[in-house]
Amino acid sequence: MKFSLNWLQKFVDTGNLTPQQIGDSLTKHTCEVEEIIFTSKNFERVFAGKLLSVETHPKSDKLHVGQFDCGEKGKKQIIFGEVFILEIGKIYPVALDGATLASGININNSEIKGIKSEGMVCTCPELGMKQERLMNFTEKDLGKSLNKIVPEWNDALFDIDNKSLTHRPDLMGHHGMARELSAIFQKPLHAFSLEVLDNKLPSYPVDIQTSLCRRFCTAKIENVVVHPSEIRTQARLENLGIRAISNLVDITNIFLTGLGQPMHVFDADKVTGSIIVRLAKEGEKLIALDGEEYELDINDIVIADEQKVLSIAGIMGGLESSVTNETKNILFESANFDAAPIRRTSARLGLRSESSSRYEKSLDPEQCYNALISSIEQTLKICPQAKLTTTITDNYPQPTPEKLIDIEPSLVRKLSGIEITDEEITSSLESLGFQVWNEEGKTNLVVQVPTWRATKDVDIAEDLVEEIVRLRGFDSVPSKLPTLPVTPPRRNKLREIEWKLRDELASAGRNEIYLTSFVGPSDPEWTEKNDHVSVQNGANEEYEMLRKTLASNAVRGMESELRSRGKLDLFEIGTVFSAIGDERRHLLIFSAEMGGNAVDKFYSMKTELNKIFRAFSIQAEYQETKETVAWAHPAQSADIIIDGKVIGHIAVLHPSKNPVKGSIVVYAELDLRQLEPAITTKEIKHREISAYPTVRRDLSLVVKDEIKQADIISLAKKSSDNLVSIELFDVYIDENKIGKGHKNLAFHLAFQSPDHTLTDTEIETAMTSISTTLEKELGAKLRLAFDQKKS
Repeated sequence: MKFSLNWLQKFVDTGNLTPQQIGDSLTKHTCEVEEIIFTSKNFERVFAGKLLSVETHPKSDKLHVGQFDCGEKGKKQIIFGEVFILEIGKIYPVALDGATLASGININNSEIKGIKSEGMVCTCPELGMKQERLMNFTEKDLGKSLNKIVPEWNDALFDIDNKSLTHRPDLMGHHGMARELSAIFQKPLHAFSLEVLDNKLPSYPVDIQTSLCRRFCTAKIENVVVHPSEIRTQARLENLGIRAISNLVDITNIFLTGLGQPMHVFDADKVTGSIIVRLAKEGEKLIALDGEEYELDINDIVIADEQKVLSIAGIMGGLESSVTNETKNILFESANFDAAPIRRTSARLGLRSESSSRYEKSLDPEQCYNALISSIEQTLKICPQAKLTTTITDNYPQPTPEKLIDIEPSLVRKLSGIEITDEEITSSLESLGFQVWNEEGKTNLVVQVPTWRATKDVDIAEDLVEEIVRLRGFDSVPSKLPTLPVTPPRRNKLREIEWKLRDELASAGRNEIYLTSFVGPSDPEWTEKNDHVSVQNGANEEYEMLRKTLASNAVRGMESELRSRGKLDLFEIGTVFSAIGDERRHLLIFSAEMGGNAVDKFYSMKTELNKIFRAFSIQAEYQETKETVAWAHPAQSADIIIDGKVIGHIAVLHPSKNPVKGSIVVYAELDLRQLEPAITTKEIKHREISAYPTVRRDLSLVVKDEIKQADIISLAKKSSDNLVSIELFDVYIDENKIGKGHKNLAFHLAFQSPDHTLTDTEIETAMTSISTTLEKELGAKLRLAFDQKKS
C-alpha cells in the first residue's frame, strides 16, 4: 500500500525531515516501509508543449509530423500517430530526449521513415497511469516540466508492506498514518473540518434488515455534472495505484485513501424507492463494475432497492446503477459491515477490491459520517450548480461501545524492562488518541480506547504496553537474558526412538516418505474392515477417513515410482487411528521390486529388522501369525515378538492387494508404543570377548512338522551355558526316508568358554544335554539314531 508524503504533510507538518528519515521512523515505530518511490524522476523530462502545426508524414498516411512549442526548450519536431486526434493550439505532455517514463519507455532523438523526431507525445498509459486518454494543459503551464505543473508528480511515495497493516485498519488511510507521524515526531495533527448540513431537509429512506451492517449513511445530490477530475486529483489517485475514472467516483476514492473509509456512489435515477441492506436471496445475480456476472449466496450482504440488487456490500457496486457521463443525480453511500462475511464473500467470488481489503480488517464505524459529509462538501465545490436535496440519513443500529482498560504503570515497566515515568506513559497514549485519567485514590490509570483502535486491535493492558514501547522505540528496550529459571523440556523417549530408527534405516539406504493420514472410501475395502474413523470436514471424498495402517497409502502411491525405478526401499513413521479413538505411532519398512523371489525378499527384510533390533540391544522372535491381516499373504507372514509381546508383523503383500503385477512387495509394520518399553527398560550388559577358541558342531534332528525352529533354538541355548550361537542351515522333507508329518532340521552350533579352552569331553557333554532336552521337550530325534531305529 502506498502513501503520499505531500498528502501526509497536509495533516501533519514534518518540518525539514527527509523522506528517508520519515520512512526509517515509520519502520521502527509503526509499519515496514519497503521502498520510497520518488515520482519526479519520471516527469522531469516531460514538458507541456503546444501543437503549432501539423502535416501528414510523406511516407505514411497514419503518421503526422507536428511542430511543438516547448517554451524555454524551444520548438521541437515530433512524429505522432492517430490513436488520439491532436488539435492545433492545444497543449499536450511531450517527452523530450533523455526522458524515462513510468511505463519504462526511454525517449531519444530518432528518425522515423527518414524524418527527424525529437520526442514523443505521451498518453496517460505511457506516463504510467491506468486511464486511456490524453491530457491537456493550460497556457500558464507552457514549457514547464510536468513535475513542476503537478505537485503530485514531485512527491515521495512510501510503499508499505501490507502484512504490517493487517491488524491496523486505522492506518489504511492517510489521515490515520498522519496520526502516527504526529505521535512519533510530536507534531500537531490537523483534523478534517466538517460543515454542518441543513437538518430541515428530508432524509433518504434506508432499511437495514441484517445485523451484519453496523451503520449505513447516505445522502442525495441533484444536478451534478460528470467529467474527468482535475489533473492533480487524477495524479494523486494514480500514484497510489487507483485508476481515476470521473470527478464523482474519484471523490469516493479520495476518501477511501484519505480517511480509509470505503464509499460508493449510485446514479440516483437508477435506484427504485428505498435503499435496503439485506442478505442476498437464492439465485440472485449481479453484473459488477468489472463487467463480470456474480451468482450470490444467501450469506452475502447486498445493498438493494425495492426491485433489484445494487451492489455486493463492501466489495463492488453493480454496473446497472453506476455513474456515467449522463448521470444527473447521485446517492452517496458510506457504510460499515462485519469483517467476516465480507472476507468470506470476497474469497468465494474471487473478487478483491480496495474496499474489501479494508472492510475485512474491521473498520471504525465512526468514520462513515465523516467521510460522507466531506464527500458532499467536495462535490458541491466541484459542481457549483449541484444541490443537496436530502440531509444525511444516518442509520446506526449498533453504536460502538465505549472500551475502557485499567493499567498499572508498574506493569509497563515490568513488561518492557524500561524505567518509564507515569507522565511519559500518559503522554504517549494521549498522542495516539487515547484518553487517560487517574481514579481518585488509586495508582492505576484508566484508558479509553479511541474507536479507530477498538476494532479487534487494542483490548487488554498488554496491548497498551506495546503501544507505549513501540512509540518510544523498540530499540530502547534493553537486551538482557531472562532472570527466570529455564526448565528443560521433558524427555520424550518415543521421539528419541523415532530419530534413532530414522538414522538406522537411512544408513541402510532407505528413503523416508511422508504420506497423508487421510484415506478414502476404498480403504475399508482394502483392509476388509469397515471400522475407520471418519472426519467431519474432509477436503474431498479422498480424505474422508483416518488410516488404520501405514501400508495402504504406501501401496497406493508406489505404482508410478516402481515402474520407473524398478525397485523401492522406503520407510515411514506415522500415526494410525483405531475405531475407539486411539492414536498410535507406527513404523513401516517397505520394499518393492519388479520380479524377484518372495521368500528371499522376506528373509532379507527379517535380517534388516534384526540389525535394527540389535542397534537397540534387543532380540526379536518370529512366530507364525495368529491373526493375519487382509493385506498380508497368509502363508508368508509372521508376528514379531519382543519380550513375549507381539509388536507388529512382517509379511509379503497379498497378491490381490498389489496394484503392480509381476512385482514382489515385502513390508514390516511395528507398533512403536509396544516397542518403546522393551527399549527403555532394557538393561544393556557387556561382556569381554573371549580369547579362547570356538568349537563348531552340527546337529541334525528329525521333528514333527508343527515344531518351530525358534523353540528348538531357545531350548538348546538353555541346555548349555557355552553355546554361543545356533543357526539353521538346512530343512529336508522326504516321506519315504523320514516319514509323513516329519521334517529334518540341520543346525550349526558354536561353543566357546569365556575362561578356558573347551575339552572334547565338555563338548560331548553339552551336545548330549542339548539332544536329551530336545527329545524330552519336543520329541526330537537325532537323525542318525532315527535312521538306525528305522532300519
